[in-house]
Amino acid sequence: MSEPSPSLASRFQLDPAADGLELARRWAEARFAGGFAERLRAWPVQVERGRMVIRCDLDPGHANFVGLVHGGVTAALVDIAGGGVAMTLLKPGEHLLSTDLSLRFLNAAPIEADHLIAEARAAYADPRKVVTEVTVSLPDGRAVAHGTAAVSIRRREN
Repeated sequence: MSEPSPSLASRFQLDPAADGLELARRWAEARFAGGFAERLRAWPVQVERGRMVIRCDLDPGHANFVGLVHGGVTAALVDIAGGGVAMTLLKPGEHLLSTDLSLRFLNAAPIEADHLIAEARAAYADPRKVVTEVTVSLPDGRAVAHGTAAVSIRRREN
């Protein structure tokens, strides 16, 4: 398993000629491409148009004061997976911006769990927006949280 690099600066190259599915596949190949997802230790393990699965390897830094995975980690996974699945629908020259995030916690996640899995699918898409559904689970399949993420699709300005 590759480890995050010492520098968390984003190293991911956004190619304006590539569509979002190709960019998502490149992210999955790179695994740790810098930025917040790397700090979180999260990366795509499955990518297809309208669907993405993110794995987040846990360490003690993901814990809250009572030894559970901090709720902010779970919320971040909903945002990353939701944005990631929306990315798979982008045309060349488009980018996205999160506009809404909702989350319902279902079960506690012990910090001793090896990792969390966030599975996202596009529930609605039109040329201006995507609404996604995300389930965050423990390795044994027990659901930790269910959420939605909405994103706005924007054209890049030259």
